[in-house]
Amino acid sequence: MADTKTITVDPDDGSVMIQQTSQPTTVEGVEVSGSGFKLNTGMGWGVDVAVVLIVIAVLYVGKKYVDKYFAKNKGV
Repeated sequence: MADTKTITVDPDDGSVMIQQTSQPTTVEGVEVSGSGFKLNTGMGWGVDVAVVLIVIAVLYVGKKYVDKYFAKNKGV
């Protein structure tokens, strides 16, 4: 969103009033930094937690399959 600026001049006493409002911008997605990562789906913290848990589960299951593959090939 863009900033909103309003300038009002009172012709009776010559006073000028300036107002500026800014809408904060939120970026959705994943941000990785040196201290960790931040996830913002825009759907609330519960969805963010669910996404993180699903990713961890997929990594865990994937690791188990890779371990099983290497254990099977090690005996050859």
